[in-house]
Amino acid sequence: MTRIPIQFDLLFDADEYHRSGYCPWTFFAYPTSLADKRGLPPDNEACDFLGYLQERGIHVAIWINGISKDTTYFACRKEDIPRLNDAIRELEDSGEIEKGFCNERAERLFAAAEKHRTKR
Repeated sequence: MTRIPIQFDLLFDADEYHRSGYCPWTFFAYPTSLADKRGLPPDNEACDFLGYLQERGIHVAIWINGISKDTTYFACRKEDIPRLNDAIRELEDSGEIEKGFCNERAERLFAAAEKHRTKR
């Protein structure tokens, strides 16, 4: 996937969205302990994926501890779910990401965090 910068000023506030009565739709999760100071995961392709979605006009958020403690999520608004699904399908069909990218990468990141935690 081509490097696509994340536009932090375009991220929506998932906590505010949730307080307004809507639940952000989470589609990627990773341990908060692995996140950098901006909340991004240590996976360049996952970061590029977020930038790609923004480029497609999908409103996304980095939702720290949104559903589960110590877990950070990429999330979108309810009305963007169909466009999110279309974008993921386009990326998979073009080979830019592997099928099951979000699940596979999330599992890998959680396993890395667990391995790091047990080494202490």
